[in-house]
Amino acid sequence: MIFRKSYIDLTKTPRHLQLKKNEAQKIIRAKVQEIKNYCRQSGFKRAVIGLSGGLDSAVAAVLAAEALGPKNLIAVRMPYLGISSKDGLLDAEKLGRALKIPQKNILTLPVNRSADASWQMLKKFKGDPSSLKLRRTLNFVAKSGIWTKLAKIRKGNLMARERMKILFDLSLAFKAVVMGTEDRTEAELGYYTLWGDQASGVEPLKNLWKTQIFQLASFMPEIPAEILAKVPSPDLWKEQTAEQELGINYLEVDIVLSAIKDLKMSRYAVRKKFSLSLDKINRILNRAKIGQIKRSIPYILKN
Repeated sequence: MIFRKSYIDLTKTPRHLQLKKNEAQKIIRAKVQEIKNYCRQSGFKRAVIGLSGGLDSAVAAVLAAEALGPKNLIAVRMPYLGISSKDGLLDAEKLGRALKIPQKNILTLPVNRSADASWQMLKKFKGDPSSLKLRRTLNFVAKSGIWTKLAKIRKGNLMARERMKILFDLSLAFKAVVMGTEDRTEAELGYYTLWGDQASGVEPLKNLWKTQIFQLASFMPEIPAEILAKVPSPDLWKEQTAEQELGINYLEVDIVLSAIKDLKMSRYAVRKKFSLSLDKINRILNRAKIGQIKRSIPYILKN
């Protein structure tokens, strides 16, 4: 199997996660048809999508453009100027041209002013970042750096929620469905902002692991090589990378979680078959508990 060069070395993908070219193309056709069917049944002729210049939004945009036509896709770049990668803006623009999205449909709406206004009002409320539970959430950041780390996360969450506010407002303005960009790996890990990048009208990728998204992208010629090779990052603060923040890498996460959830293997069987340490497997499973908690929100009273 020959893949285009990408950030994840797809040649190391285990067999149960591999997508042959014909399988990938079948998935693409099925998703395009399902988007068409959903929009037809729901009365949507257009879709609006946050185009970050990253891989997930690029793959979702390709599917949406194919399903609805490029002229019916509203692509929105929502940078926080000074933090968001300039390359991301350029790559999103390049993808838009490759998909033949009309220039008037490619919007650039910075979130600096609105996110800053909320943060100026809220940053004085520091809570208790010294609590043990919070320190676990922040991967045992040194005590002196806990507030700095927490502040980054809080402001990053405001930025993510501001972006979703924009997308849902535009969905009403354009009578368009909000196209989600979440993959299964990040959903399982809870690596998203509740009611931020997690919110959408339709999710085309949420049943696919991150490594499978890379494989689909490899067979989408519209996606620029720069996007395939880019280090995954939510781009919420300078020099942020997803794997560094998580403390685990996507390929190993996919191996562990797919083996346990899809193949019904025990963690000990995973350790033996894939030569991963039990410590690493446990760290991945512990991180996935955050995903379980987030998926249980809101708790609905039974009485």
